[in-house]
Amino acid sequence: MKIKTMRAIDRFAGVPLCWLAGFWSTFVGRHKAAACPRMDTVLVMKFFGLGSVLLSTPVLTLLLEKLPHARIIYLTFSSNRELLEKTGLPVDIITISDASLAAFATTTITALRRLRSRSIDVVFDLEFFSKFSTLVSVLCGAPLRIGFDLPARWRRSNLTHPVPLEHSVHVARLFLRQLRAVDMHPSDQVNIIDLKASPEEIASMERKLDLTNDASEVICVNINAGNTSLERRWRPHRFVEVARQLVREKSSRRIFFIGNSGERRYVDAALQSGGNGSSAFHNCSGALSLGELVALFRRSSLLLTNDSGPMHIADAAGTPVVALFGPESPAFYGPNGRSRVCYKAITCSPCLNIYNAKQFICPYNTRCMEEISTREVLEAIESLVPSGRVNGH
Repeated sequence: MKIKTMRAIDRFAGVPLCWLAGFWSTFVGRHKAAACPRMDTVLVMKFFGLGSVLLSTPVLTLLLEKLPHARIIYLTFSSNRELLEKTGLPVDIITISDASLAAFATTTITALRRLRSRSIDVVFDLEFFSKFSTLVSVLCGAPLRIGFDLPARWRRSNLTHPVPLEHSVHVARLFLRQLRAVDMHPSDQVNIIDLKASPEEIASMERKLDLTNDASEVICVNINAGNTSLERRWRPHRFVEVARQLVREKSSRRIFFIGNSGERRYVDAALQSGGNGSSAFHNCSGALSLGELVALFRRSSLLLTNDSGPMHIADAAGTPVVALFGPESPAFYGPNGRSRVCYKAITCSPCLNIYNAKQFICPYNTRCMEEISTREVLEAIESLVPSGRVNGH
């Protein structure tokens, strides 16, 4: 099921359902909140955004530290399960299928039954104003429901502990601030989980990409930005220009263009239009599992990328990142590790935000991305991976 379809359902069907749930919460269930000092079973929810799921791991780490005897449950879409399992955190993962509308409906019912049988004490809803997650908070029977505040009756009537949303604060820190509602006081230090690859994943990646016993310097390039918010993409031929310059500087470099299987044609078209003809360029879109991608990142000296999920995965794998931002603010969603960000901060940016579900068609031909030059990107790369003088355009 496409994300746009899911968001449309959430927007239009969710509001009346949230009103009904809010009525029940206000006049029937609200009094239960004060009578729930325990936190034996805790539910954390995050559905949208692979990178956002990864940014929620500091919340899980702190909950596991502060509540060593509690059961921590993470509810998410099935497409995020592999990433959560890769973190190695001892949490119960319950998933809802996003493969089709029918699968979504049946797995939602199953998930709610499982949650109600576990007697949830508190819910941390890490979604930004999702009607679906708001409904789950109420329907799972949790007396304490914590989520981000929104000046809308359908939202406030379903939360027992609304948390202020500050747009100048990074998402990972915002997630942690929800813990203050239960008297946990995390520091401003954000420690994203360290992603590692198994020996089997490393060997499989090297075999697939012909990197076994290869001493070449590896650089990854991500010209994609997922299937939504395509305005976040820098021009593909500019990525090719930068990659070509990187190989000119150091002939032993190998450049791997990453992506999922649905992005392979886009990457192919970019490489063909660039007329690179270089044996150093490789399109590995759709060729690697998540674990193998982590192995590739840990083998790489750099990832050059648009604002996207792979940016956060590489960041968590300890790979230096050069990230290109335009429609979204790096202060809100930027990388946390060793990185450089290219961002023009023009007057209309950020235009993709949590209030429009990151759905916006730019009337200015994505000027915020167009103004990022190849020279600027090359200089950012040089600051992380020195290799002599760079000559951009």
